[in-house]
Amino acid sequence: MAKSPEVKLAVFGRAGVGKSALVVRFLTRRFIWEYDPTLESTYRHQATIDDEVVTMEILDTAGQVGASATLNKAFEFITNTCSQ
Repeated sequence: MAKSPEVKLAVFGRAGVGKSALVVRFLTRRFIWEYDPTLESTYRHQATIDDEVVTMEILDTAGQVGASATLNKAFEFITNTCSQ
């Protein structure tokens, strides 16, 4: 049996822009109105994509001041889960 593919994703952005809300929406299909600011969290999630189970490791980064150098080098991948 072949091992399912593993994908690592990171969500970057300034503080207070909704990174955690986006991650929680993707994982639970619910929107959270209020929550404590994220320090940094990692989530594991499995989803079926093109009839194949994919394991995702999602890093929800803290929106730290001075992280703009990292943001300039990062490729941001955001999926609109509302359309599904």
